[in-house]
Amino acid sequence: MIKKISGLFILAALLLPVAAKADNIDAWDFKSVTAQGSNGKSYAYGVLFTPTQNIYVDELGYYDPVGGGVSQPSLMTQSHSVSLYAVTTPAPSSWLATTFVTSASTLSGHFLYNAITPVELLAGDKYELVGVSNTADDYTYFSLVSGYTLNAPIDITGYNYNTGLFAGYDGTSNASIQYFGPDMGFETPEPSSLLLLGSGLARLAGLIKRKLMA
Repeated sequence: MIKKISGLFILAALLLPVAAKADNIDAWDFKSVTAQGSNGKSYAYGVLFTPTQNIYVDELGYYDPVGGGVSQPSLMTQSHSVSLYAVTTPAPSSWLATTFVTSASTLSGHFLYNAITPVELLAGDKYELVGVSNTADDYTYFSLVSGYTLNAPIDITGYNYNTGLFAGYDGTSNASIQYFGPDMGFETPEPSSLLLLGSGLARLAGLIKRKLMA
């Protein structure tokens, strides 16, 4: 009997549909940059946010300085650390992922990205994304861009910045403006796939029940 039930689990695993995810999307971007700059100091820029639905973060990115109104990977000259944290109340926080973005990273919009092992962020939980400007590359901020769009299903609850070379967690919100700075790429579970997954589990339960009653 045990062997038969084990066989059913293996069969069900083959029959169950995989919960697919929608195409990757940048969390935020903008159409153009009106000004950017650097004062030779390094800053850690943080964005505090709460997802309104579950999302899978699979890329971490950093702002690519523009030239002639166009974002070009060759204009980034330094390495920029970007980290994602799950925020506990109170601190400390839990580190989820980190990477170093360079001019060799993948350009999308005004940001360069590195792929990471997907991390699921849960609706209603608190998180922080932190990126380091380093000392030479230009950065910009909300009032110096136009056509800004927030593409991720998240509520941004605050921003912060601190001098330094470390993308560490900082739960304070001491700035009213978003710096660019870090970004992230994400995917969401497709509802149709979740429905298929549910139906697959129902079929598995039915098969096991019938087998046990036989």
